[in-house]
Amino acid sequence: MKNLKYDSNAPKFMAKVKQKHTPTKKNISTSRNDDVWFTTAAENISSLEPIFSFEWHHFITLGIFLSVYVKCTAGSIPSGDAGDFIISAYHFGVAHPPGYPLYVTFGHLWMTFLPFGNPAYKLNLLTSLIGAIAAFIVYTTTYKLTSYIPSAVFASGVFGFSHLIWFHSVGAEIFSLNNTFCGLLLYWSVRFQHASDANRSQVALEASFISGLSMCNQHTSAIFIAIIGSWMFCSLLKTKSISVRQFIKTGVAFLVALLPYLQLPISAYFAKSPSTWGDQRTLTGFWKHFTREEYGTWRLTADNRPSDLFGNLGTYFQDMVYELGLPTLLFLIICLLSAWRFSQIRMVVYTYAITVLGYVLFFCNQANIDHSRALMKGVLERFWMQSNIVVSVLAGTGLWCIQQVAVDSSENIRKFTKGILLLIAILTASSQIKQNYKVCDLSNNLIMHDYGRKLLDAAPKNAILMVEGDMPSLTTRYLRFCEYYRPDVDIVDQELIGFPWFKPMHQHIFRQYIFPFDREMYYKDVLARKGENYAFSYNFKNVFDVHLQKRIPLYIYPFMKHSDEEWKSYYDLVPVSALYEVRAKSNPYEVSSYLDIVEKQDYNFNANMDYCDAVLYPERSWEYVIAESCGHTAFFTPEHAHRIITAQSEHMKPASRSTMHRIFMLYKRAMKTLNIEEENGLSRHLYGADHNKNYGVMAYLLYTSYLNYAPRDELIAAKYGRIMCEQWETYFSRTSGKDTDGLRRVMKDAVRRFPDLLSDDKYSF
Repeated sequence: MKNLKYDSNAPKFMAKVKQKHTPTKKNISTSRNDDVWFTTAAENISSLEPIFSFEWHHFITLGIFLSVYVKCTAGSIPSGDAGDFIISAYHFGVAHPPGYPLYVTFGHLWMTFLPFGNPAYKLNLLTSLIGAIAAFIVYTTTYKLTSYIPSAVFASGVFGFSHLIWFHSVGAEIFSLNNTFCGLLLYWSVRFQHASDANRSQVALEASFISGLSMCNQHTSAIFIAIIGSWMFCSLLKTKSISVRQFIKTGVAFLVALLPYLQLPISAYFAKSPSTWGDQRTLTGFWKHFTREEYGTWRLTADNRPSDLFGNLGTYFQDMVYELGLPTLLFLIICLLSAWRFSQIRMVVYTYAITVLGYVLFFCNQANIDHSRALMKGVLERFWMQSNIVVSVLAGTGLWCIQQVAVDSSENIRKFTKGILLLIAILTASSQIKQNYKVCDLSNNLIMHDYGRKLLDAAPKNAILMVEGDMPSLTTRYLRFCEYYRPDVDIVDQELIGFPWFKPMHQHIFRQYIFPFDREMYYKDVLARKGENYAFSYNFKNVFDVHLQKRIPLYIYPFMKHSDEEWKSYYDLVPVSALYEVRAKSNPYEVSSYLDIVEKQDYNFNANMDYCDAVLYPERSWEYVIAESCGHTAFFTPEHAHRIITAQSEHMKPASRSTMHRIFMLYKRAMKTLNIEEENGLSRHLYGADHNKNYGVMAYLLYTSYLNYAPRDELIAAKYGRIMCEQWETYFSRTSGKDTDGLRRVMKDAVRRFPDLLSDDKYSF
């Protein structure tokens, strides 16, 4: 027994030893000694068991995931919350609640010492490495549970190469680290099941430390910790394998693992980061951040929207089948129905099943998000990664259950079954790669980077850019504070300035921005939620007043969203390139001066040409939203020009006919861009029908202006009349036809006036 070495079949060997030395009538007299011998042997085997035991196929699997994930690593800032994590890690700041201190701290050290790559790529690369390890842990866990390669290949393949996991593992997001910790908890569950009673308390202590570290990243892991931890604790009590001292040590291990949270008050105290969410210098501020009070504790949003349990469950089931495939669902069912027959996996399998069921039910009951909106559905589905880990492992175990049925068959049947199952596992993983590689390869995806640069390029020197929304804020702030692009521009997030901690934690980063009255900023809707007095705050009118009085250029993107609307009586937002310029109503632009600015910045009409690749991404992705946003941005200026011509604008003086020509040419270029975008599949992002209508109206205005002059201008009038009829006919075909009677009458009159030039056989009136 002293020379006995552990291998992957040790659990099976223990079972055989136990069966061999079970007391019978013949050896009842020596049964006591045999039991002692078995216990000692089990302890010796367990004590020789390493934490990880790798074989040749483990290294091949790890190499595959590392090579694929590193190849697909995003080259610059990705979508989602990546910008917040990159800025926080680069400057050792505090990310949005609950702060994710382990990821930020580890990322800061990695970015400091990695000698190559831009800041975004550095953290993206770290995340890719962690994501590859997470997929590898799924492989290792499944193999440790089943000692069956096809099961491990299937589980890791459907998990690691699913769109959801793969896409969020090659950019700077915290989900990879959360997947790693949750996978480790599953792995330690198998270790706990295989360990002897004497060693189980040590395994539980290790699992407790891992649980504490996982809570330093994403709090959703608490559901896994609670269920798996309860199972371990009850098992220890049942076998009387834990003492009070060991129980205390296990709790201390969990608390010690929470020490990374010290990063929050340390960063807040020095307050040097341009990205610090909240003020953790006080215990109250720390607890508010830790519990996600500003986001909603155990909720996805801070509003009072009720959750939709059954709607969320339906969304989860659809997403699970879409991400992992129908074969995964089939093997999952086989595993759950067959596990009771196999004592070596029974307890672990049903613990996993209870874990994933508890997580899904709890999260669906708490997720108060409108999943009917595509983007919000995309936000919701990111939290299914954690449950997909368990589903993948169980589905992989289902292949092992099928193989066990063939154990009692002939050798040929056993070999045939193993070959078929291995082929299924390889084909399933290959199918995932083929289906998702193009979308998940972010190595050349510069959508967010280019988007942020175009917004900053549109701002004049020493301007203030007030942004609304995650992507405009994170992309521009990343470029400003990590790549130090356009350091002359102050970027102010309209959402963040509504918090009382914004000024004390961020005033040091601004060059031009002024805090009116030396007070914090609150909005009426924020105050209504917090029950505070609006009279003791300032609003956007005050912000505009203090900056425009000092002649500091102030720009908005993409709009002013909040309920504070007092400024509208005194100021207008004038589209200039991709941005809105804040301009006093008492100081309007001359139309010709305004067009001079627009024509110099004509790149704006081709801005969305760089976003054609966004058609690769699903409607629920940020890439899709940015493509839509850029499409609208590219047409802000001509739409506003249309309002000038029709004299509907109060902040610009009426235009002459020569000015109309200039505006018409700008719109013509814009429509050319629209047609190119439609050919590339981006028509879904743009309100093309409205542009057809507006373009036709502008042609109508020029048509009537020439019609009222000398007869020699009738040919020119007919040219604009043809454009008018063509655009309006397109508009009719792309809409339901509401409110079109007036346009049809104008078209009919034009055809009657110029019967030789305008044929009526192609117009619907």
